[in-house]
Amino acid sequence: MSNKLLDFDLNKSTIVLAGSFQGVGLELAKLLVSCNANLLLIGRTKKKAINAIKLLKSINPSANVQYQLYDLYVKKNRVGLSKSIKKKYPKGINHLVSFIGTGKTPFGTNVNIAEWKEVFEKNFFSVVDLVNLCLPSLKKSKKNNSIIITSSVAGLERLSAPQSYSCSKAALSSYVPHLANDLSKENIRVIGINPGNIYFKNGRWEQIIKKQGMKKIKKNILSKVSMKRFGLANEIAWTYLMALSPKNSFMTGSNITVDGQQVNKTI
Repeated sequence: MSNKLLDFDLNKSTIVLAGSFQGVGLELAKLLVSCNANLLLIGRTKKKAINAIKLLKSINPSANVQYQLYDLYVKKNRVGLSKSIKKKYPKGINHLVSFIGTGKTPFGTNVNIAEWKEVFEKNFFSVVDLVNLCLPSLKKSKKNNSIIITSSVAGLERLSAPQSYSCSKAALSSYVPHLANDLSKENIRVIGINPGNIYFKNGRWEQIIKKQGMKKIKKNILSKVSMKRFGLANEIAWTYLMALSPKNSFMTGSNITVDGQQVNKTI
């Protein structure tokens, strides 16, 4: 990517990226520093954080990019992050992007209720709680702000995904339009993004390919995708950039599917 700044009306906007030291979150951060946005990256591993900051500074040396280490599956850490945001940005933040969630969940009907609750905690309740905790900072900035929530195509249609995971993602996709309706009077847009099978280094699909082999993945998973391939993190990042840009000011309450046409719905 060149060092030419992108014009998405995000210059000097303050954006919190929850779960952004690698994958789609990091690819979005690369686009956002080219928009001259002020970024706060959240993740769990210091080494990944330092590498991410170094990469982003190479794109835009003057970029205002910071990071904090939090495991956002843990309630006290979400509270700690929200307090830190209030202190660090007393005038508020403009955008919150959540990449929180995990696909490391068991298949089948022999999944006990404790495992179901854990899956919902990580994929649904942690996101709702983070949004609620960050809302005062979003409301304070008084601009065309946005909340972008990452769900999954597994929440839109019955696919070859674990029941608990699919149901938790379906709840998240349902949450988006309800939240958007409540926040429209606050001039805060809410958009859900439902990625399909996205490949990136050290990501979930790299782990699955190592375990099952690419031949099996092509037969059982990618054969059901019209484009017959994985999506790439840098491709999906553009969808997030478009969604949170103030230029996209009339979109709210929508769930955007980006899956190479895996989902079979026509409407």
